[in-house]
Amino acid sequence: MSDDAMSSQLANGSSAADQGVVGQAEAPASVVNTPHRIVSPRVISISSGKGGVGKTFMSVHLAAHAAKAGQRVLLIDADLGLANVDVMLGIHSSGTMRNLLTGTEPLEDLIVHCPQGFDVLPGGSGLYELTNLNVSEQQTILDSLREAGEHYDLILIDTAAGIGDNVLYFASAAETALVVLTPDPTSLTDAYALIKVLSQQRGVRRFMVLINQTDEIDGHITFKRLLSVTDRYLDVYLDYIGHVPQHPSVRKAIQQQRLLNDNDPALRPYLDKLFDHVLSRPRDASRSGGLQFFWEHTLSAGLDDDSDEVSVNSSLQAQSVS
Repeated sequence: MSDDAMSSQLANGSSAADQGVVGQAEAPASVVNTPHRIVSPRVISISSGKGGVGKTFMSVHLAAHAAKAGQRVLLIDADLGLANVDVMLGIHSSGTMRNLLTGTEPLEDLIVHCPQGFDVLPGGSGLYELTNLNVSEQQTILDSLREAGEHYDLILIDTAAGIGDNVLYFASAAETALVVLTPDPTSLTDAYALIKVLSQQRGVRRFMVLINQTDEIDGHITFKRLLSVTDRYLDVYLDYIGHVPQHPSVRKAIQQQRLLNDNDPALRPYLDKLFDHVLSRPRDASRSGGLQFFWEHTLSAGLDDDSDEVSVNSSLQAQSVS
């Protein structure tokens, strides 16, 4: 499809998003609920195509929200080169994921319990050797987290930004992938690229979408722009969780290395509503049999043909400035 044709499609309201389906695209056949009882921990990855969109901020607040609701939560800082969950929370750890991979410390000794009621597995900052895990290291993490999963109801994986190997590895481990973006054209384009690679290379079909630093109207517009292109080019299911407005209290909380106050009138209502939506969504039984690290399948998977990438990116950018 040419750029002009895609623009015409959007103008004529021919996409699913413009036909009243604002919250989601049609779910593929793989996203179905089966009658068997699910007892494994729920695993949600939080990712973004572009850095600086508030991904880690959402991760730590989602963890705190779930813990407050009575769930046993483990937050994994999977940005193994530039980890910052511990910095944002003001916590300290005697080790990082590198200690687990080298066998110098077991997983239970690396996990830090936060005063907010959830556990954190720190990543590692400035550790270049962790930015691309090899097969053996992936298997070590897989085995350790499978055992740890027995002690938690919810596991959150805060990945790095972008489409690096570690991001794809951890995001494809999740039952559901939550993608955070802003209305910024580059964030929108990079979010599409992340969804495309995860769906085509790792078989991820279900995505929750959260639009940060925006108002309600622009949040819906941004989601509809993303949905109109994924509907055309990808076989995925997008579930719009909602938006979070931009507010100075976020920067203040980050600078003070703390979470937002529970009684914060500006943002807490938005966050609580969003996180209730995330936790109340039906589980995807086709991917809920434990941590879904499909590393054997993805190691041999190559990049799909990117011949349509230029036209898609141009369309997204044109929509963003229209």
